[in-house]
Amino acid sequence: MTEQPRPAAPTGLIPSLVGIRGYLALIVVVVHLAPFAVALVPATEAFFLPFWHHGYVVLDLFFVLSGFVISSGYARTFARWPGWPTFGKFLWARLSRFYPVHLAVLAVMVAAVLGSRAVGREIPHGGDLTWDLLRQVTLTSGWGGADALTWNGPVWSLSAEWACYLVLPVLLPLVQRLRTPTAAVLGYVVACAIPLVCYSFLGFDDGTITYGMPLPRAFGAFLAGCALYQLAAVGSRIPQWLGRVTGPVVAVAVLAIVVAASLGYPSMLALPVVGLVVPALAQRHGLVDRFLSTRVSLLGGEYSVALFLVHVPWILAASLVVNPRTFPGPAWGVVGILLLVAGAFVLAWLAYVVVERPAQRWMRRLVRRAPAAPARPIEERVEERVEAAPNGRTDTSP
Repeated sequence: MTEQPRPAAPTGLIPSLVGIRGYLALIVVVVHLAPFAVALVPATEAFFLPFWHHGYVVLDLFFVLSGFVISSGYARTFARWPGWPTFGKFLWARLSRFYPVHLAVLAVMVAAVLGSRAVGREIPHGGDLTWDLLRQVTLTSGWGGADALTWNGPVWSLSAEWACYLVLPVLLPLVQRLRTPTAAVLGYVVACAIPLVCYSFLGFDDGTITYGMPLPRAFGAFLAGCALYQLAAVGSRIPQWLGRVTGPVVAVAVLAIVVAASLGYPSMLALPVVGLVVPALAQRHGLVDRFLSTRVSLLGGEYSVALFLVHVPWILAASLVVNPRTFPGPAWGVVGILLLVAGAFVLAWLAYVVVERPAQRWMRRLVRRAPAAPARPIEERVEERVEAAPNGRTDTSP
């Protein structure tokens, strides 16, 4: 009997892992829109409250996704210490993805806060112009020890992910020591346990997991994504099995969140199940993969960073005008909700076109690519494929 070939780890562009980012960012928007929407139209409470209280798990899935994608693109580069020039180019490539638009949004927000104070108004969560602002600029607002989310609150997650990048030369070699499927599965379980065990003692409250002590959450989920990639790299057939039932895997992940919430447990306890969505999609099979690989989904993935960064400042600023006093009653309240949503999308598009994309190109031109790394992170090479694909589908080759 001939031995069956071992399955290979996924390589190249994985469109569905780009497309899913847009929908995850949309859920984050719904989470942050929820209190304003319920205030405008109390009848929407049944729809928005579940997202408000339990939708935060999509950020954990973002961390898993990031760990998986970074591993797929840089596993060989960081199998051993690559040297400071290569590491610097890696960090520069990651910064080019989000830092220019982050600085642009932050600058606009500072100007808006100062302007509103000049006319006797106050945009919520403005923060101070010293320590809080410095933590935002230096991407350390998500490293813990804060008393509240200030300025652009969602940046805490990008800051925590940045911390994972800074120690990647240590993390990836450790994960690559998991050289058997059993070891990789155990590594995934241990990685998922890091935040779950830590917060069992510290508390799963929103303050602890976002600004008080968010790094266990980020490092655990990021490492879980790295371990899932390693599971494929060592030839396990588990990812292939998951890929054959991607739709049910997604349904079970949602069900795990619902069950945890209905039993009164923190939704983050569903992380070990939710994380399995990533390797399932990486197999590029099934209806869910095809849906997330459509042109619309891929464009949503491209705009996801901009949407993630602009929506909270926009909602906070717009709430000075769009509120129950100026938009009274259900009919006007619905108009107010639609204005908040439409404004977030328009600003995300502007931020992408005016700041994010031009800044990415400029930053990449400043340095040559690292010898063993992709010219750009995998999820950032989709735009040209989208524009070139006449049927809305993209090539999956690297």
